[in-house]
Amino acid sequence: MCLGHAIVDRVAHVGARTIEAAGVELGAMTLVDGAEIERIAGLVGDWVQVAGGSAANTAVGLASLGAHPAFVGSVGNDVLGTEYELDLGSVGVRCVLSHSAAELRTGQCLVLVSLDSGRTMATNLGAGVVIDPAAVEQAFAGTTAAAVYIEGYLLDSPGTAVALERAVELAKGGGGFVALSLSDPFLVERHGPFLNELVQSEVDLLFANEEEARRFTGVDDLSGALDALERPGLMAAVTLGARGAVLLSGGERAVVGAPPVDRVDDTTGAGDLFAAGVVYGIIRGAPLAASGRLGALAAGEVVSHLGAQPHVSLHVLAVQAGLTEPW
Repeated sequence: MCLGHAIVDRVAHVGARTIEAAGVELGAMTLVDGAEIERIAGLVGDWVQVAGGSAANTAVGLASLGAHPAFVGSVGNDVLGTEYELDLGSVGVRCVLSHSAAELRTGQCLVLVSLDSGRTMATNLGAGVVIDPAAVEQAFAGTTAAAVYIEGYLLDSPGTAVALERAVELAKGGGGFVALSLSDPFLVERHGPFLNELVQSEVDLLFANEEEARRFTGVDDLSGALDALERPGLMAAVTLGARGAVLLSGGERAVVGAPPVDRVDDTTGAGDLFAAGVVYGIIRGAPLAASGRLGALAAGEVVSHLGAQPHVSLHVLAVQAGLTEPW
């Protein structure tokens, strides 16, 4: 089960003038209101639209690998909300969506991809900022989850806190593990003490990029941050961009290289799909290194095109790479 902000991604290649006209910070994610989202959307004539949000992207990757994921989030009572659910359902993700903030529109993220494949994002979280705990209960009804994956972005939305707590409780009660993505270096700074407490008490698998890992541990260099993440009972996966990733568990370290790709077109969702591969490997009982290679494979596919949903079956790619068995 994946818990996160339900956001419709609209992605486009743009020039420098369009990014300048958008008025948001270059290469970063800027939160904007609904009116500003509509203004920026009008600057581009041709968007690629897909159901997104960090945890939802991970759910899509898990489905493509062959798992049976559910996504829990919140949308508005609008066309985008309906399209969001249909989109995720069409790729094998069971959606359990609440409408806890019905007066708000479904969240949107406009992803402006520059010529160097860099991303500048304008995001309006919309109805995603409130998730009804009843949706979590519904997702677990009559079943158990091998894992619960939570995007750290939720910590910025107090209206999701009870749903997050309930998801952790139900996961632990059913024998599943809890995975958490740190999501953003500035989020780590804003919620450092709470994150440390959460990781210490509830998290079994932690995802971070290099900068997030350094800020979370308070260590300036990568080597020291990796040492600090070697905590009893904690698995950790630290992504290093084009340099691959390092996975840690019980004193074991696995260094995974990034797979060669013909072209890097859009890095949107690379970390989310990496998480999907690692979680899939772990719930299937794969060794640490193989789980990391599954993550790298999934990330390598998604950076080759616009949007954060795979364009080909990750299961087929994993079979071809000898990382999983055919159905």
